[in-house]
Amino acid sequence: MVEDKDMQDEEEMELEEGEESFEDLLKDYEQGGLELKRNDVVEGTIVQVNPDSVVVDVGYKSEGVISLHEFADEKGEINVNVGDVYDVLFGGGESDSGLIVLSKEKADRQKIWNSLEEDAVVEGRILSRIKGGLSVDIGVNAFLPGSQVDLRPVRNLDKVIGQTFDFKIIKLNKRRGNIVLSRRVLLESERESHRSDTLETL
Repeated sequence: MVEDKDMQDEEEMELEEGEESFEDLLKDYEQGGLELKRNDVVEGTIVQVNPDSVVVDVGYKSEGVISLHEFADEKGEINVNVGDVYDVLFGGGESDSGLIVLSKEKADRQKIWNSLEEDAVVEGRILSRIKGGLSVDIGVNAFLPGSQVDLRPVRNLDKVIGQTFDFKIIKLNKRRGNIVLSRRVLLESERESHRSDTLETL
């Protein structure tokens, strides 16, 4: 009787393990073998190009659609083809259309954010005036205080809009999405370097 009970227990364990394996297989099948969490960045392959959007396959059970304008380069030109591979950000489960939410722009921004460090020097283009200073594009939007534009106060900030400079990141808060830049500290460092070189030649 004891042996029969042991055999029965083993069979039940094997059955349970088999059920778990089946459940795992079913889950993998339904998800296309890929588990995604919101804000995950994954590789996606363009499988269809439409007049205003592209269909992207990331290996999930459903494909996703991304607006074509997200693929525009700095000149506003769009050149995408079936088979092209891009990093895209998973924004959530299926929409009403049965497609998952994806974004190339958000994936690009996240990669830039992950690469940024305080005290790093970055190149940026001044976009516009905002309260207290200027908005600068360094791949993501950053703030340049008016006092940090040049060595001396700049009375007309409109004169520098559209220009590209190197900036130093003087404050970075990734959680809040805040970046503060300074051009002034780089110019001061450059000026001190010139002074040192001049003194050495005397």
